[in-house]
Amino acid sequence: MLVLLDKKNITGEGMGIGAIALKGPRFFCFSRTCTTREVRPGVIEKTFLIDSRLLWGRGNAPSVPVTLVLQRIAEWYMRWSVLQPLLRFSSPARITLGLRSFFEIIPPVAEARFTYRIDGDKVEVSCSIRSLGERFTSIVILNELAADTFTHAFSGGHVTPPPSGWLQFEPGCDLYDPVRGLRFSISYTDPDQSVPGKLFWGREYTKELRWAGFGIEIPGNEGSDEPLSCSYEVWFTRGPPQEELGMRDTSTGSESGGKQDA
Repeated sequence: MLVLLDKKNITGEGMGIGAIALKGPRFFCFSRTCTTREVRPGVIEKTFLIDSRLLWGRGNAPSVPVTLVLQRIAEWYMRWSVLQPLLRFSSPARITLGLRSFFEIIPPVAEARFTYRIDGDKVEVSCSIRSLGERFTSIVILNELAADTFTHAFSGGHVTPPPSGWLQFEPGCDLYDPVRGLRFSISYTDPDQSVPGKLFWGREYTKELRWAGFGIEIPGNEGSDEPLSCSYEVWFTRGPPQEELGMRDTSTGSESGGKQDA
């Protein structure tokens, strides 16, 4: 779901609110096919077929070995925060090596149903993911908006530098637009999960990728045909603009968001 400010899309290069990726035994899989239905005013239902996989390669040739190496590197920097500073070198390295991404169409491996309940500046998101016979090790639900807008973080009443890459989320931390004093927040508690999911937050601003947002990772089906579910909330809160906070860190920001649209 997209996020608008004064009818202008500020989702940017992010994937919007409530996008899904599945991690299989070897590849990440995404959706290229989606249907949308308005249940009633303020309630939107989207159904995604997970029908493509992400590959990396050089030129016009996707490569499974290259993909597996890059995925392993990503797993390392997600697991060990000490490696996060290396993220800023990833985009120049990919450009130098001539690497690019490919989305290869595959038979659908899963179906995901998302329901978005919009209440002012808050969006309640619930989803159910059903395997179509494939095994996947984890599910990642992404909530990403424009890195040009959310250039900072907000925590403990103070404006701080944004997170780098994906970091373990700490309660009370928001992404922040200093131009309009807009905070982008998330709340995730899912008592139905026998194995609780993990909440991450991050921001990436390179020539290739420009996003800021939150991600929820929950365990996959491991071969079970039972649907998996998840629910959470995102919301937007306006606060004092940059000059009233006396913000010390002054990186550039541009736009802000506060109205949701499907």
